[in-house]
Amino acid sequence: MFEQAPSLHQSNVQNFSEPCVRDLTYQVQPISINAYILDVLHLFQDQSTLSALPILDAHNRYFGIISRKNYLNLMTRAFARELFARKKLSFLLTSHGHIFIAPLIVEANDRIDQVIVKFLTIDPNFTHEAIPVIDQHDLLGLVKIADLILRMSQSQGSLIETMVKLSARLNDEVESAATLQKNLLRPARIELPGLQGQATMLTSSEVGGDFYDYYVVDARWIIILVGDVSGHGIAAGTIVCAAKAGVNFLESEQEKAPHLILARLNQIIFKTAHQSLLMTMFAVCIDSQTGELQYANAGHQFAYIYRSILSQLDSLELGGLPLGKNEHTQYEHASTEIDIGDRLFLYTDSIVEEENTDGECFGYDRLEAALIELCDNDIHSLNTDLLHLLTQFLGRTVFYDDVTLFSIEHLERTLERTPHLTLSTTELSETNSDSSKLTIFTDSYFRDTQPTISADLQRQVVILLAEHDFSDLIPSLAQQGIRRVLMPSHPVHQHLNIATLRNQHLTPQRDDLVSLLRHPDQRREFQLTHTEDKYFILNEIQAWLEEQPLPYPDRIDTVIFLLDELIENGVCAAPRDGKGRALYPKGQPRELADDEILTLDLSLQNGLLGISLLDNWGTLTPKVFLTRLSLHIQGQGLEAGIGGGGLYLIWRMSDYLQIRVFPHQQTQVCAFIDFNTPFEPNADKSYQFLYHNEFYEVLDNA
Repeated sequence: MFEQAPSLHQSNVQNFSEPCVRDLTYQVQPISINAYILDVLHLFQDQSTLSALPILDAHNRYFGIISRKNYLNLMTRAFARELFARKKLSFLLTSHGHIFIAPLIVEANDRIDQVIVKFLTIDPNFTHEAIPVIDQHDLLGLVKIADLILRMSQSQGSLIETMVKLSARLNDEVESAATLQKNLLRPARIELPGLQGQATMLTSSEVGGDFYDYYVVDARWIIILVGDVSGHGIAAGTIVCAAKAGVNFLESEQEKAPHLILARLNQIIFKTAHQSLLMTMFAVCIDSQTGELQYANAGHQFAYIYRSILSQLDSLELGGLPLGKNEHTQYEHASTEIDIGDRLFLYTDSIVEEENTDGECFGYDRLEAALIELCDNDIHSLNTDLLHLLTQFLGRTVFYDDVTLFSIEHLERTLERTPHLTLSTTELSETNSDSSKLTIFTDSYFRDTQPTISADLQRQVVILLAEHDFSDLIPSLAQQGIRRVLMPSHPVHQHLNIATLRNQHLTPQRDDLVSLLRHPDQRREFQLTHTEDKYFILNEIQAWLEEQPLPYPDRIDTVIFLLDELIENGVCAAPRDGKGRALYPKGQPRELADDEILTLDLSLQNGLLGISLLDNWGTLTPKVFLTRLSLHIQGQGLEAGIGGGGLYLIWRMSDYLQIRVFPHQQTQVCAFIDFNTPFEPNADKSYQFLYHNEFYEVLDNA
């Protein structure tokens, strides 16, 4: 029969119509590179279906594309809206130029399958939702990745029929798709906080419809997902890719509630497959500190827990509709506990549905008996041992459907990092008129008793030692003029020496950065003479930091944000007249006067970056600083036409902030960023305001 294949091959090649990008291209009104950043944010917020925006340069030529996901990720970072207010898109070119880059620019007549393969090679995590389409070098419009995947899925019937005749070409593409799908999987050997285990996936065709994934939230909660698309092959594989893209997004949002995860993925699968394919999934969240296990189910096989103390196998029985069945399905969730030594087992239906030569299924009874029999086997070999029992029963080693097994064991409880005071203090020391004596409170004492501090006590010698987050106390601290708060257990304090920080009031320093970081590995100095110097300096510092072997280089963005705000305050907020009114509007270009000093120094020592901005105005007061922090904590930080977010942002973005003011002589702001630890924007940070004058100590009572 193969002798007749050539003519049939030619006939099918002529009849098969390969979909192209032009069929799915839609027009989107482009925007200028000079559009305001917040205006673009509003466009995305007002138009939920807007996947991306083409950008035109000053000559109305195609410049780039902004993805909805990337842009919203940027704008939801801590303080992004305040930092980018009244700034144009072109401002982002220096620090976030990558958001304008399209992973792929396609032509209108390009084949959809080839575009998808190229896209997955370049952007396997689906960070872009749409890509630009050109026609003879002109921008024709955009095409959504989800639309490309759906159209390819819809055309699989005719494509598979043609595959036999076009095997040389299509087999290569299928092999590439299979490789890409495998590359999307997490490591099979699982090492997570308090847990270890093994994932095994065997596909019955080159591209499978089974799915597993896992991720960690806040180094504490472990999210585990196992799913199965109806059918297998390329069509099922496209749905798996859509699910993976959705999980990546949920991971970036640090979502940990199983029922909410399933609800979000359900919408993605529904919009991708339009009910042509469904996907089952079991979702688990394990608290590695307490052992609480929450779970939700979207029509998948129940997971099992083997309870080692009881030698008992329990199933987590909870129902729910498959993903993609209805658009707005809500999922129930339940909880149990997993103890140390217990094991969790998830799987897809093929293991129980595979039949032997007598037509008998392996079934749930044999699966449960096998899990109990193998309860003492090493967790990393459990899946292999289970598959061995399955093949013995079947009498064959080939499976007719995809098989996925996911086994983990709870090894230990992880411990929450608890603050530990490194110095011994009483809850409240006796007041002493000697300025060398400190009056020290702890946050727990202050919160429980709300003490009233004598007006005769110099605030320079009052310190709050915080064992926990203390921002709820800031309004009360500000009202009483308490402007020194230290967290002794913080790594930065241990680096700088807590005793040294406590004694900062004793010997006024003219350069705190030099005294606190005495042996820097590297140091950079800048003298500002014009407001436009800021952009050159920020670029220089970013390039310098990117060359350093920093444990957490993603904190560089935070440093640039902090420097931007710090310099802007030094240029515009520090210069004031005798009545305390700002001399220069914020954002107005100007040249610094000959007698005006504004210097920026940076020191890097063992991964700790110290930043110092020094001016010779000395106009910042404790009252202004404390008022700004207090108003922001109470949600009233920004004033119309004035702003007021700068000091609050500088505090939030630092790991430790120290301000020293010699009134009408000098202000030095020192911010310290620890590149040895990740950035925690919502964690409270220590601050000290050393003011060598006792005016403006307490907020007015209002």
